[in-house]
Amino acid sequence: MSHTEPDLVRGFFRFALITVGVLMMLLCGGCGALFFIGFLISGLSSSNHEDVSMVIMPIVLGGVPALIGFGLFAAGRAIRRPTSPPKPPPSVPPPG
Repeated sequence: MSHTEPDLVRGFFRFALITVGVLMMLLCGGCGALFFIGFLISGLSSSNHEDVSMVIMPIVLGGVPALIGFGLFAAGRAIRRPTSPPKPPPSVPPPG
């Protein structure tokens, strides 16, 4: 096994966690935000006060997966690329 294979696996895993986390935050959080705004507007404009309790639903159903997505994003960012040892300076051939 070469030295670069673990780096490639680590990089792929890091990229996958970040990508899935961002997609979950955008899609789940965005959908939850749209429904939250819709329920909030319809709840405030209607005289039925039972509809106001529906405002909590998008927070729970969209906010929790968005928080999980943020956790995946943070975990992906926490996987650091290993620092490679410093390369020696190029050797200069002796004059002559």
